[in-house]
Amino acid sequence: MSKSFYKGYWMVTNRCNLSCSYCVLENAPHQLREELDLESKKAMISHLYHKLDFRRLTLSGGEILLIGRRAPNDFIELLRHIRSFRSEDVEKNLGIELYTNGTYLDERVADEMEGVVDVVAVTIDSHQDSFLTQIGRNNKKFNSYYTRIMQVAKLLRDRGIQLKLHSVISQKNHFFLSDEVASILSTIEEVGGKVACWKFYQYMSYDDPKRDQAHAISPEVYEKFKQRVEQSLAGRNANLHFKDNQEMDASLFNILSYGNAQYMRSGDSWTTSRRTQDLRNYDSMSELFSKHDIDKERFCHFHELTT
Repeated sequence: MSKSFYKGYWMVTNRCNLSCSYCVLENAPHQLREELDLESKKAMISHLYHKLDFRRLTLSGGEILLIGRRAPNDFIELLRHIRSFRSEDVEKNLGIELYTNGTYLDERVADEMEGVVDVVAVTIDSHQDSFLTQIGRNNKKFNSYYTRIMQVAKLLRDRGIQLKLHSVISQKNHFFLSDEVASILSTIEEVGGKVACWKFYQYMSYDDPKRDQAHAISPEVYEKFKQRVEQSLAGRNANLHFKDNQEMDASLFNILSYGNAQYMRSGDSWTTSRRTQDLRNYDSMSELFSKHDIDKERFCHFHELTT
């Protein structure tokens, strides 16, 4: 590429229909009211593309399909806006990755995603229904989470959209998930799905002592888990990514639901992380870097697109 282009992670909404015990969302009523409306979301995408040179966005939540009052209508309208930024020219195309729990992802939504969304990431922390209920993945009418993910795998397969798996590794599942990964992968393959990448996150501290006590694991435990997974999936041609706390802190640049971005300096924790202004206030990445103590070299290491 002749100039620098970037990739970013946008937590488009903090609304969610599940209640995962390890997740922290800024979802108090006043925080939900600060979320950008649909037209502002469209404007944000246009600004990130035209002014800040983003050419890949990961759209997440909460649960992104819940934006607006009549889910998933606003999400579909947002997809139609994004379609205008799709191109076969790599310097013009806006690549899209989507994080979803899949509960609202039906045939209609999948049809709208085709040709707009490149990758869909879903989280699987176990195939045990009892465990998924325990941690909040099965929630009220949104139960049978694991079965639902298998249905999503088929919807994506039929439309040529890549499937990516995420797993959060905590005190509650590190000792058995490594024994389940081969079975999970086989089940997806049996329904015709294909996993492009499987990312394993070491549980990240949110400076919440009660939550951390229930979920946090040491680097040593996480490393042993990594070794067991690699052994379990040896020979399966699985593209694995193990993301530990150090990498998560260093790479943090979350565009938040109200338009600001959250980032960390060296030595920061979740509590001391910083916020930019609404990103639409900056006319270039150079201006953003100059107005905040963002380590440009570190940012580019994780967020600059390369060919």
